[in-house]
Amino acid sequence: MKTLSSREVQKNFGSVGDLVTSGESVRVTRYGRPAFLIIPENAETENLMRIIAGRRLLHTLKTTKPTDQSLTLSQEEVNQLIHECLA
Repeated sequence: MKTLSSREVQKNFGSVGDLVTSGESVRVTRYGRPAFLIIPENAETENLMRIIAGRRLLHTLKTTKPTDQSLTLSQEEVNQLIHECLA
């Protein structure tokens, strides 16, 4: 994985696009700290995004206080909401 500053990515966006298209991932830094990744689109990308979304959802659920309305949801309603989020 190549690491570039956000300024380098801005200056050389076309070259970075070519690099990512060829299969290389790029870690982008801001002020010397990792800020985000640019990853190539491939067969594994969708699965990776689902895993990341699931982890973010789990973190949100663990750190958010339930509302009175959410406590009244049936299991079927919860499953429907999850299905809608993943669609």
